[in-house]
Amino acid sequence: MKTYGSFKKAVLLSASVLIGITAANAHTTELSTSVINNCDAVTDFAKNLDHNDAQLSNSQMKSYIDARVACEIEHKDQHLQSEKYFINKYGSDK
Repeated sequence: MKTYGSFKKAVLLSASVLIGITAANAHTTELSTSVINNCDAVTDFAKNLDHNDAQLSNSQMKSYIDARVACEIEHKDQHLQSEKYFINKYGSDK
């Protein structure tokens, strides 16, 4: 009976360690081309940077920075296009 209790504790401990490792790895995202080419994915990668334990090489870091800059430019351009549309549609000289 005593052996069964120790075995049960060992199984439960192993299961909880496995669940903990799986949960920790669920946040890990590789910096791949699919992430770099998608602004939402780049933003998510940045938000979860503390959880992403991937070691980034210098070239990957440069790609990441270039992608963040491109996304920022795209975002600002979208705002400018929206403002132009608003002014053209609702401008006071119409």
